[in-house]
Amino acid sequence: MVTKRTVVYALFAIIMLSAGTWSVTVQASDDELCLPLGEIGLVPPEGVEAKRSPVEFPHSQHFAYNCKECHHKWTGNDEIQGCMAGGCHDLTQAPKKGDAEPVVRYYKKAYHQMCINCHKTLAQQNEKAEKAQGIGKTEIVPTGPTGCIECHPKE
Repeated sequence: MVTKRTVVYALFAIIMLSAGTWSVTVQASDDELCLPLGEIGLVPPEGVEAKRSPVEFPHSQHFAYNCKECHHKWTGNDEIQGCMAGGCHDLTQAPKKGDAEPVVRYYKKAYHQMCINCHKTLAQQNEKAEKAQGIGKTEIVPTGPTGCIECHPKE
C-alpha cells in the first residue's frame, strides 16, 4: 500500500530532478525560504564580455550541503544575495599584484576557487575511501567537474 509520505517524497524527487529552473518555498514555522531548483545559468556581470559559454549550475544537486558553505555572508534570516552583490565578489577584473583588494573579490576567481576546490576535495576523499575499501563500508560521493570545458562546453 502506498502511503501519503511515499507520494510526497516521490513528487519532491520528480521536482528536484526536473531540468527547468523552478523554485520551491519551504516553510519552517513563520519563516519562508525560496530555493531555486534545476539549473541556474552562471554568467558574467553586466558589461563583461564572456570568453566562454555560461555555466549551467545544477543548484538542486547541491542541497545536501549547508547553504552557508557557498552563501557565506548569509545570516540565515535575510534574503540570499548573489555572489556578485556589492562588497562580496563584485570586481569585474582581477586585481593586479600589490592591489589592496583580495583576488577572491574578483567574481571569476571566487567561482573557480569555490567550485573547483570543493570538487577536487571530494575526489580526494573518494580516492582515500576507495583505497580503504577493504576496511568496512565506504561511501563514494559524486564529484563535479574540474576542467574548463566540463563547465564551459564549446557551443
